Amino acid sequence: MSKKSPLAVAMLAFLPLASHAFGADPHIRLIASTCLNCHGPGGKSLGAVPGLAGQDQAYLLTAMKEQKSGTRETTVMRRYMNGYTEDEMTKLAEYFSSLK
Repeated sequence: MSKKSPLAVAMLAFLPLASHAFGADPHIRLIASTCLNCHGPGGKSLGAVPGLAGQDQAYLLTAMKEQKSGTRETTVMRRYMNGYTEDEMTKLAEYFSSLK
């Protein structure tokens, strides 16, 4: 039987409150975290890849749908978008548009 650290238990108990405070559910924040590898910390690009933070929600959603369907040329984005549902893409667009 393993012992659980009181700190780990406290952190897990706080997780739902933290995700609410940041305005997105944990699943969407997890998906969004994969975007930051290329699109920069906090969705603010540090290079040639476009930033996502503060972009118009409708624009982001349209871009994701076009990447998924193949009507927008991309390098790797189509592979990512094929793994997301329309609801997840909508929530991602909402999340990134809310970042400043």
